[in-house]
Amino acid sequence: MSDALRLVNLTKKFKNGVTAVDDFNLTVPHGSVYGFLGRNGAGKTTTLKMITGLSRPTSGEIYIYDKKIEFGKPASYNNVGYLPDVPEYYSYMTAREFLFLCGRLHKMPDEDIKKRIKEIFELINFELKRLNNKISGFSRGMKQKLGIAAALLHSPDLIMLDEPTSALDPIGRKETISIINSLKQRYTVIFSTHILSDVERVCDRIALIEKGALILEGSVQEIKSRNSGLNETLCIEILNKFDNKLESFLADLEKLDFVSDLNYDISENININLRTSDEQKAGEAIPKLIAGYNGVLCKFEFETANLEDIFVSVTSKSMEGK
Repeated sequence: MSDALRLVNLTKKFKNGVTAVDDFNLTVPHGSVYGFLGRNGAGKTTTLKMITGLSRPTSGEIYIYDKKIEFGKPASYNNVGYLPDVPEYYSYMTAREFLFLCGRLHKMPDEDIKKRIKEIFELINFELKRLNNKISGFSRGMKQKLGIAAALLHSPDLIMLDEPTSALDPIGRKETISIINSLKQRYTVIFSTHILSDVERVCDRIALIEKGALILEGSVQEIKSRNSGLNETLCIEILNKFDNKLESFLADLEKLDFVSDLNYDISENININLRTSDEQKAGEAIPKLIAGYNGVLCKFEFETANLEDIFVSVTSKSMEGK
């Protein structure tokens, strides 16, 4: 099957002169869970709104399964399901009434709507008895489930979820991630978020957007491999027995030519994080330095760069280049 989504030179400029999306090119493979990453205000939601027809692009082209999207023509978007970042509901309706309204807007026969509701509720682990409850009594997590059900109702191939785990409690986030996992292979899912741990748990590929431009794309493993040159973080924990010598110790530690980006905090013990350009030298010299100050070493551990480290590194470089 062809690629689920292709964006070609997609651009959105607002009347105030702000360029929210800047010459954006992206291809999303069929059947993937695709993480759309970026800090708040990076241009993620604006891009999704253009794909769903809620906002007119300034220039560029959008293809969904090789069919060119034409703004203002609803038939262009029949193969797309969308959960906005802040979904709105008619709270006086029951869940059943709301879903039947959504289905009828898609011109679905009532029997098909009834059948799809049952299939979707089983897929996302939403109890059928909730259908007769008014939406006004739903928790945020239940409303997210209802929004996902509405996005899936007309059997689209491409599902777009905008910040579906934000503002949820840990249980709600876990349930939503579980739902996204259950959609794998059945649908192509674009998962827009700024929560990096969620991306690592569920996404096949990711795109990192900063100031409306694509700055990083690939599978999570590819991106980690490409950025393996990032210095590892050395995490050190020392019993707090330095008395008045802590400042002197930290000064000596910073003077080591293979140490950079040192930071620390003091609670019961002293916790130090730093970057090192030479692990062997660090492993030999730093414990000796600690012992020279009569310090007691509790932890000395190298941590490889994770997605958060990579995110911070590439976005910082992008900002420096502007």
